[in-house]
Amino acid sequence: MLDQIHLLAAVTVLGVLEQAYFLLQVIYARRVFGISPPKISGPPEFERIFRAQVNSSEYFPIFLALLWQAGLFFHQGLAAALGLLYLYARYCYFMGYRASSSKR
Repeated sequence: MLDQIHLLAAVTVLGVLEQAYFLLQVIYARRVFGISPPKISGPPEFERIFRAQVNSSEYFPIFLALLWQAGLFFHQGLAAALGLLYLYARYCYFMGYRASSSKR
């Protein structure tokens, strides 16, 4: 069983990379809007990017736990496919959340 976890590991790495991308977006927004840590308030554009990143990172541990449990105890391929779908949905959520509410 443990010799066939490569799909789960690949989805996990993609998830970590996605979280890093979201974090880099916050760092970039801090530079653009001149907001230095630990401040978390500023222009609405910055706050939307910051909240989208925080919302995504709050659910990441739950995602990982469910991904690995489903992959180890049920079916690795299905769990990995659903994990990829979740990562895509989370990316779309981030991009939508950072947009102005009038553009959603």
